[in-house]
Amino acid sequence: MEKIDRKSGVLLHITSLPNEFGWGCFSASAFRFIDFLKSGGFGIWQVLPFSECLYENSPYSAISSFAINPYFLDLSEFLSRDEMIELGLNSNSSMFDYNQKFDRALELVCEKYRGEYDIKDFEKKSKYWLENYALFKVIKKHNKFKPWYEWEDGFKNRVKSTLDEFKAKHKSEIDDIKLIQFLLDKQWQKIKTYANLSGIEIFGDLPFYTELDSVDVWENPKNWMLENGKPKQKAGVPPDYFNVEGQLWGYPIYNFSAMAKNGYDFWLKRIKRQSELYDILRIDHFNAFSRFWSVPAASKTAKSGKWVKGVGGTLLKLITSKCKIKLVAEDLGIVTDEVIELKNKFEIPGLKTLVFAFDYVGDNVYQPHNYEKNCVAYIGTHDNDTMMGMLNEGNWDKINRFKRYLGMPLQEGNDRVIENSMLALYRSSANVVILTAQDILHLGSEARMNVPGNMYGNWTWQLGHDMDTSLCEKFRDWSSLYGRIK
Repeated sequence: MEKIDRKSGVLLHITSLPNEFGWGCFSASAFRFIDFLKSGGFGIWQVLPFSECLYENSPYSAISSFAINPYFLDLSEFLSRDEMIELGLNSNSSMFDYNQKFDRALELVCEKYRGEYDIKDFEKKSKYWLENYALFKVIKKHNKFKPWYEWEDGFKNRVKSTLDEFKAKHKSEIDDIKLIQFLLDKQWQKIKTYANLSGIEIFGDLPFYTELDSVDVWENPKNWMLENGKPKQKAGVPPDYFNVEGQLWGYPIYNFSAMAKNGYDFWLKRIKRQSELYDILRIDHFNAFSRFWSVPAASKTAKSGKWVKGVGGTLLKLITSKCKIKLVAEDLGIVTDEVIELKNKFEIPGLKTLVFAFDYVGDNVYQPHNYEKNCVAYIGTHDNDTMMGMLNEGNWDKINRFKRYLGMPLQEGNDRVIENSMLALYRSSANVVILTAQDILHLGSEARMNVPGNMYGNWTWQLGHDMDTSLCEKFRDWSSLYGRIK
């Protein structure tokens, strides 16, 4: 598998880009952010999944493993400023109101541009996912957004005559869904091309599991362990650093035996789609290839789960041999010898996070002097508090261990700790260093992206303006000094 060159990068999700009219999107701010990256000597832009969110705006809760979130569309390409103001689109709306207004904006885009584009090539290229996604969305709308397993039998069980009749009756609505995906793809490919020509690789993210109420499961329920459309077991993780109750995600467990019979076709198509969007792909919860935590469907917490052996190298061998994309393993948490063997066998880099380096006295794998070359190093990921937030908690034993490790006087302030932490990563042997935009800007807990285990209040942080290019000289100098720029 192709390896990632020694580089540095920045983690900033699309929704966190600045935008006068709400969420960040595929707008001019994306091009300006790429310019910032290039000026700072960065070679990677890491994003979160592009998924259309099903619950609480989480990109890890997807209605489809293939479609792009419609709210990423840059409306300014299709609607005038006056039209967007009239629709009431702005950053001050509640998320519910904003989503409703954006849906109306998408309808207006379709009304204005229906038939203006030839999307046949896109439909042909995307046939393996687009048709069923558009159909699922429209059926769901006409069933008052109920989950598919509560639909009438003809729709729930995908009876051909029922679906054909519905398609004929709602062709225009289905075509509109396809049009929006075409426009999203068109906008994103322009951004990705600009990034690549600027020497920037796009680093994407793929959840290991899928949502039950998704087109993925509806389309082929035999790929999951279900009974009457409901999960027999649910996914999660046992009690850990993030949550003493564990995390009960609720995703249905894969039926890997059934998947093996069709050559893991669903997984190969998923990775193929990611390779159309990104250059590098992080597989979230990579540890589940080795073993996964399976919780009885009726359980209220993850404590009652058990470990089940995963498919290991069988699926990874298929993915690495058939799909052209660089892989990264999100292997945080309990890392077994088998996980390490899988990563090493397929030469897939894992993650190292500096915020875990000084939780206790002594040596550990998260301290920069222990990093192997083939890894991706962070201060923290989107699941951690910002560095400033952690420092502001005032855990002085941990903070002083940080300072001693970084060779700092104990009286130095938090801003210097952050600067020296970033510098320690740049100096490390890790091939890839990724900084969050929040840590570059020294922002506190108010800028945290996600608190694992908390269902509400996540995924909303957003830049108020473009990244300050006055920061670039320092990072470019570090990249030059420590071999992270050609």
